[in-house]
Amino acid sequence: MRLLALSVLLLAALVLPGCGPDPADAAASRPPAAEALAPAAEAYVGLVLALGRHDPRVVDAYYGPKEWKERSDQGAPVPLPELLARAGALLQKVRAAGPSDRRSFLLAQIVALEADLRRRGGERFSLAEEARLLFDIEPTYTTVEELERARARLESVVPGTGDLGRRVEAMKRRFTVPPDKVEDVSRAVLGESRRRTAAHVDLPPGEGVALRQVTGPSWGAYNWYLGGLKSRIELNVGLPVQVAGLAHTLVHEGYPGHHVFNLLLEDRLVRKRGFVELTVYPLWSPQSLIAEGTADAAWDTIFPGEEGRAFLRDTLAPIAGFTDREALDGYLAASEAMEDLRGVRPLAARMLLDEGRPEDEVRSFLMRYALQDREHADRAIAFIREYRAYVFTYAVGTELIERAVGTGPDRAGRFFAILQRAATPGELAGRTPPPG
Repeated sequence: MRLLALSVLLLAALVLPGCGPDPADAAASRPPAAEALAPAAEAYVGLVLALGRHDPRVVDAYYGPKEWKERSDQGAPVPLPELLARAGALLQKVRAAGPSDRRSFLLAQIVALEADLRRRGGERFSLAEEARLLFDIEPTYTTVEELERARARLESVVPGTGDLGRRVEAMKRRFTVPPDKVEDVSRAVLGESRRRTAAHVDLPPGEGVALRQVTGPSWGAYNWYLGGLKSRIELNVGLPVQVAGLAHTLVHEGYPGHHVFNLLLEDRLVRKRGFVELTVYPLWSPQSLIAEGTADAAWDTIFPGEEGRAFLRDTLAPIAGFTDREALDGYLAASEAMEDLRGVRPLAARMLLDEGRPEDEVRSFLMRYALQDREHADRAIAFIREYRAYVFTYAVGTELIERAVGTGPDRAGRFFAILQRAATPGELAGRTPPPG
C-alpha cells in the first residue's frame, strides 16, 4: 500500500494514575496446569508463523523472540498438509491438559488454526461453519425486516427529502473533515480518549501510538501492534472521513480499542505470566473477535451517555471547522441511528459467498441498507471476498461484548477486566469448549 508523505503523530507516553490494583497481578503466580502448557504455547506460535509464510495476512502482529521468527523464515515454507498434521497433534495435547485459563485460550486458538489450514487445503465450509471454527461463535444474522425498520428510523432523522441514500451522502459531505484538519482532529481524539482510558486502567510507562495516513486498502483503518507497548494506526484517507466516523475509528483502533487491548495483554500476560502464545496474533482467530468486539464497545465505555455527543459537538466540530450547531446535532443523531444497520455486512456476505448472489444484487443491497455509494459498496464486497467470515467479528463480536459488560456504573470495570486476560468468545457466551 502507498503511504502519503505527511507527518507521523506520536503521542507521548505519560504515566497516569489508575483507579485501583492491577487485576492481573494477583494471578502472577502461574498454576501448574498453565505452566505445563509452555511447550505447547511455543509450538503454537511456530505454527502460526509457519502459516504466515503462505499468507502474510495471517500474522497480524508478532513481537516474540526474534530467533523464533528467524527459524520460521529459514528454507522453503512448510507444506500445508504437514502444518495441518502438526496442528492436529498439538490440539490433542492441549485437549489432554488440565483445566486453566491458558488451556481454554490455546484450545480455541488451535481449533481456529486447524480449521484455517483445512480451508486453505481445499476443504469447503459454509460461512457459518467458518465463523464457528475460526472465531468460536454461533453466528447470527439480522433480517431484512429489521433492516427496513432501522432504515425507517433513519429516514426520520436525516434532514431533507427524497432518496435516503443521497440525503445521507449529502449529510456526510457536509461533515467531511478537510484534509488539512484530519491530523488536528485525530490528535484531539487520541489525547482525550487516552486520558479517559487512563482514568480506568493503569497504562504502563512507554506505551504510545503513531498515526499514519494511507490510501488504497479495502479497510478504513488498521492497527498494527508493534510490540514493546507501541502501535501504528494507519488511517485510510483515500475516501472522505466524517468527523463522527473519524472519532469512533480512532477510539476503536487506539484508546481503549486495539492498542490498549494488545498492550494490556503484553504487559499483564506476556511479561508477567509468560504467556508467549499472545506474542503472535493470527487474524482469523477467536482473539480477533474479542479484539473487534471490545474495540466497537470502546466508545460507549469511555464516553457514556451524552458525553460522546458533547465531545463531538463541543470539541471536535470546532477543530474541523463545523459551526452550524443545529445541522451538527442532526448529523450526530443520524450517525447514531446508522449503528442499527451494522448487521448489514454479515447478511451481504452470506448472499455473496453462501448463496452465490450476483455482485450487482449484493451491491444494491449494500447501497440500500448500508447507505453506501457505489464506490463504498464495491470496497465492502472486496473486503468480504478477501476476509470472508471475518465480517462476523464486528457485529457478532460487539453484541457478545455488550452483553458481557452490560450497562451501569460497573460497565467500565467489566470492560477493562476482559482486556487484561485471555478471554475467549465461548467463555464470554457461557459455552465451552470451542466447537471443533
